[in-house]
Amino acid sequence: MTLAKKYLADLTSGGLFLPESRVVAELMLASDSEAEWLARVTRSNALQKRSGQTALRYARTIRRRLEPLGQAYIEELVGAHDGLYKQLLMLSAALHTPALADFMADVVKESKRIYRPDINANAWEQFMDSKYRHIEGLDRLSPGTIHKSGVSVIRILVEAGYLSDNRQRLLQPVYLLPETKRWLIELQREELEPVMECTL
Repeated sequence: MTLAKKYLADLTSGGLFLPESRVVAELMLASDSEAEWLARVTRSNALQKRSGQTALRYARTIRRRLEPLGQAYIEELVGAHDGLYKQLLMLSAALHTPALADFMADVVKESKRIYRPDINANAWEQFMDSKYRHIEGLDRLSPGTIHKSGVSVIRILVEAGYLSDNRQRLLQPVYLLPETKRWLIELQREELEPVMECTL
């Protein structure tokens, strides 16, 4: 995988997958083998999607985000209340996709610092322009891939409560829960606390 694809990892697949992630996490804990996991996703249609291919694409994206974080993280996600559930999914996405964390640090946090009430419509394109010289291979990705990745970033931020909606993009306050902060410490990623709270 090229550096550019790692930077934008799985952004074109969609957002946080709020309803699907708990199902996939439960399947990850319950399945004894890859074959069993695949069967539950596709033949049993655990995600209730019209297409087995769509279900598999979603499930694989979710698993790639969660699997590196370990069984204890997945178990806590499965049992988490709504607020913690969203924050744990947001953390897993930010860890898996560096562009998401960088966008939060460079754009969302900076907008709050200068008291801007929203994220402008061209924020993703401007952000990407600032990265082309630093991330090898970004300039070789299609405009469609870049655009779709940006749509997903905004969707994720809306789903996680950082932005009001996809259109106005008004900034909303987010305060990390103690459980989320504990996971940042356990994963040795404490530097993400001000990024995820968008504070200085």
